[in-house]
Amino acid sequence: MNTKILSLLVAITLLFASCQNEKLKNIKLEDNTKQEVVQEKEQTVYQKAGIIKLKDPKAVMVGYRQPDDAVFEISLDDVGKYMGHVCVGISSAYILTKHALEMLYPNGEMPARGQISVVASANTDHMEVALYIVRARQNDPESKGENIALVDTSITSGPEVVTLIFKRADNGKMVKAVFNKSRLINFDLKKIIMPLKQKILDGSATDAEKTKFAQNVQKLVVKVITDLPEGVITISECTDYHFPN
Repeated sequence: MNTKILSLLVAITLLFASCQNEKLKNIKLEDNTKQEVVQEKEQTVYQKAGIIKLKDPKAVMVGYRQPDDAVFEISLDDVGKYMGHVCVGISSAYILTKHALEMLYPNGEMPARGQISVVASANTDHMEVALYIVRARQNDPESKGENIALVDTSITSGPEVVTLIFKRADNGKMVKAVFNKSRLINFDLKKIIMPLKQKILDGSATDAEKTKFAQNVQKLVVKVITDLPEGVITISECTDYHFPN
C-alpha cells in the first residue's frame, strides 16, 4: 500500500479514536452531573433539618482532634443513631437546640461543646438530645460548673410544654427554649395516634395498625422539619434564672 495513503488512514483512525474518547468523557461527565442532581433531589427529610456545628476543646486536649480540626458537625441522623429513633420529640428537640444555640452564639460565633449548661423542666427526649449535642452531663464531677445538666420542675409552664434553659460558661448568657406540643398535635390527630400507640405497647396492634402509627408519626416529623407551626418552639433571652454553683 502507498505510504502516504497508509499514513492518512492511520491519522484518520487516531482522530476517530480521539473523538470517541472525548464523546465517552462527555457522556461520563453528563452522567455524573445527572447523578448529583438526583442525589440532591433525593435529600432525606432528616437532612433538611440542617447541621449543628460546634467546636470541642476537649477533643484537642486529649489528642483526638488537631486545633484546626476540632469542629463537630451533628445532624439529625446522628442524633437518631444516638437515640435509636427519630420521632416528634427527637426532631423537635434537634430543631429547638439548633435555634437556641444560634441565639446563644449570635453572628456566626461557634458554640463551644462542653462549655454549655442546660436545665430542663423534665427529663425528656428534649433534654437528652440537648445534652448529647452540647456535651453536658448530670452529676459530672469534672464539669467545674461549665456544663451542668439538671432538671428543675419549677420552670415548667404547662402539661404539654417542655422548657430548657441554655447557659454559656464564658459570659453567662442564657436563652430559654420552649416546646409546646399542643400547638403541633391537635385533638383529632391525638384520637388517631394515641390508641394505636397503646395497642403497640400492649402487643395487640396488627401490622396494618403499626404501619399506620409509624406513618402518622413520620408525617409529624416532616411537619416539624419543613413546616413548623408558629408557637410550637419559641426561643428567647433569659436573665432571671440562677444556675446552682
